[in-house]
Amino acid sequence: MIAKAEVAKFFGAYAEFYNDALLSDAGLKDVADIYSSAFISVTPGGVMAGENGKQLIEIMKKGFEGYRAMGAGKMTCRDVSVTPIDQDHCVAKVQWSGEYQNKKAALITIDFEVSYLLERRDGKLKVFGWISGDEQAEFRKHGLL
Repeated sequence: MIAKAEVAKFFGAYAEFYNDALLSDAGLKDVADIYSSAFISVTPGGVMAGENGKQLIEIMKKGFEGYRAMGAGKMTCRDVSVTPIDQDHCVAKVQWSGEYQNKKAALITIDFEVSYLLERRDGKLKVFGWISGDEQAEFRKHGLL
């Protein structure tokens, strides 16, 4: 089974790569390496399937540009819980805390949860899916959009 400590370490590294990508597009390859060759995303906007590669990196580049434009500063992994599926798969519920600076220079912290589908492939954890809430609504609620 995939241990909670292994998942916590994985998302600690995820947060570091994410924060590096907020500073520069140079970190996008590291973020992309966290994902499986194919994945599924479920949000209030719908279900999307995708493949890892150049297209994913381009989508992430635009996404991180948008985060920077609205004042994203740092993402912190606050807690992780793990529900095993089988020997090499689990669901990880991750409690995130994001720091943003709005147009009035006020620091805003937004806490949210994302459920990730993880697999162990070639000895490494990879994200093959995630389920998240309405990120855009939260940003609007806090005046970031």
